[in-house]
Amino acid sequence: MKLQSRLFITLFILSLLLTGHSTAQIDDFLVESRVADPIVGSISGERVKDYVERISRFHRISGGGPGSGFNDAVDYVVSVLEPFGLDDVHVERFLSDGYTTYLRWRSPIGWRVKKAKLYLIEPEKQSLADFSHTAVSLMAYSNGGEGEAPVVFVGDGVDDADYEDVDVKGKIVFATGGDGNGIHRKAVLERGAIGIVVGPSRRPDRYDYPDLVELKRLNFSGEEREKAGWGFSLTRRQTEHMLRLFGRGIDVRMSAVVDAELFDGEMPVVSALIRGRDPEAKEVLIMGHLDHYKPGANDNASGSAGMIEMAGILTELINDGEIERPLRSIRFLWLPELHGAMAYVDAHPEVGDRTLVGINLDMIGEDYESCRSHLIMTRPPYSNPSYLGDVVESMIRWVDGLNLFSERGSRNKLNYRDVGYSGGSDHVIFTDPTVGVPSLMLVHSDVFHHTSYDTPDRCDPTEMRRVITTATMAAYTIANANDRTARRIAFLTSQRGLGRMHEKTVASLKSIDHALYEASDGNQAAYTFQKGMKNISVLADVEKNAVLSTIELTQSKETAEIITRLADELDKEAMQEKDRLRYTYQSMCNEVNIHPEKYTLSRKEREADRFVPKRRYRGPLPSDYLFTGLGEDYEWYTRNRDKVGGNFGSKTFEISNLIDGERSILQICDIINAEFGETSIDFVVHYVKDLEKIGLVSF
Repeated sequence: MKLQSRLFITLFILSLLLTGHSTAQIDDFLVESRVADPIVGSISGERVKDYVERISRFHRISGGGPGSGFNDAVDYVVSVLEPFGLDDVHVERFLSDGYTTYLRWRSPIGWRVKKAKLYLIEPEKQSLADFSHTAVSLMAYSNGGEGEAPVVFVGDGVDDADYEDVDVKGKIVFATGGDGNGIHRKAVLERGAIGIVVGPSRRPDRYDYPDLVELKRLNFSGEEREKAGWGFSLTRRQTEHMLRLFGRGIDVRMSAVVDAELFDGEMPVVSALIRGRDPEAKEVLIMGHLDHYKPGANDNASGSAGMIEMAGILTELINDGEIERPLRSIRFLWLPELHGAMAYVDAHPEVGDRTLVGINLDMIGEDYESCRSHLIMTRPPYSNPSYLGDVVESMIRWVDGLNLFSERGSRNKLNYRDVGYSGGSDHVIFTDPTVGVPSLMLVHSDVFHHTSYDTPDRCDPTEMRRVITTATMAAYTIANANDRTARRIAFLTSQRGLGRMHEKTVASLKSIDHALYEASDGNQAAYTFQKGMKNISVLADVEKNAVLSTIELTQSKETAEIITRLADELDKEAMQEKDRLRYTYQSMCNEVNIHPEKYTLSRKEREADRFVPKRRYRGPLPSDYLFTGLGEDYEWYTRNRDKVGGNFGSKTFEISNLIDGERSILQICDIINAEFGETSIDFVVHYVKDLEKIGLVSF
């Protein structure tokens, strides 16, 4: 009996997996050859690589101004776009002075650098850093200054304890904590050091590169501008040499010359438009950040270059009559990352009303072997369901089947992951429900991210051709969608949604199986069963709304009715899915002679269900907002890392996204559990009440 039951469960799980992965047969469901052939034949990875090489010449630190590398990069992009014949190319400029805020995001300070050098004077003379050779060796937003001084070693340099009984005033601080901004605050702003010299982070995947220099930024307000000092980053090899000197008790002196200035700068946003046939229809948005360090080839010269290629190729094919002008406009935005995106959203409160979806291109060119990398697609969050993720993933699968390569590119096979919602770039600004543009990101993991080794030779023309083909086909398909396309997208989204519900059931069955057969824990099995039932409910609601979102692409009432019925079928399937889970759970309990328990809410869960938070702010919060607002109370998150769990930033964005004045904290926690995996109710409650504490949430 036991063997037969386990066999039944195994076959059931296998059937679910097969149902969830039968999508390979429809990878080209949305592709029309009359559009695909000219687009695929026109996009050039070599041309994109050339754009990357040109953009990466500039040190593109946000908040620049006239004479800054970022403004030079903006001028270059505009000079390339204007001859294409786009319907509109213009630059919007936003004040960036360290005082002005855009929806609670304080703008960076304007910054220009002419030269910066760091020397070791004693016990031997040698050059340690030169901005003209390695731009990231100078910490971004370093203030100007020069002088020679003793060097004081303060360990990691990030805690007050590191400075006990240590006089750093008027001296140079050497630290190994890796956090340049935190060390600068402790050593310079609070204790009067003239500058800091910092070693690299302790990332194990970078130990093989002893001469790599990591990017570090100083972050201070306009009021702190006059007190700011400078900072340099050292390689691992240099850091180890310095540690040997201090370990032997040798006195160390350094000399620095930093010709830089802090001023009232600006954040330019480049906007380009391919106008659609219907001036009243919503737009498709393609975004990517143009700012960053030199060279910053993959991050994000690659995404910026890819957008140039997309804009140029689509405009050329439309003007030559190779493809029709899309029904809806396609807008391209080259942004200062996050801060510039928030400034744009602040200035354009209508962006959610005028935009269908957004695709963020951030780090799209990595050579897999050189960068130890692969392609990643992040989806819109559960809080803002959309068909977009399935359209883009379908195009990735289709491109994979084409075996696209570039003449001077790699012959690597396409390697990608769908990781669900994740933050870290401009899409989080636009996809926030208070802004209202469901958005995703195409990005790569990269060992050289934010380092001196992020160079154009590590960009792969083959990979850039494939990613740009994917993004172009997805954007054009949505922009030119008619009723037939809308039905196809709805069918695709529904089918993939069914697969995701099946996968949630499989995951629950695996956990129940472990609790019953391995741990003999009936209570844990009951909890896992109840969580599985909630996960199905959450996902059914998300998938239904994703299908319904395709109605915005329709022109006829009949097609909208078809899509509505298709969405309703997901509710029915969810009920069947729950029945399957319930029956299998009960069968497993009977097999091991454990009575199926009924899970009851804990005291904490019952209390969380009583509170319905209301959000009092628009747009996501900057990463340091909670830290600054809470002060010492922020330490709770450090002390309770086990309750916070992984992906902290993405979770906090999504918790805020889900606060709508209708969901209780418990309901928010249920969604977070379904989206990110097991998350402590303590963390969700604590975060929401901290938002109340700093005046951003009410009950």
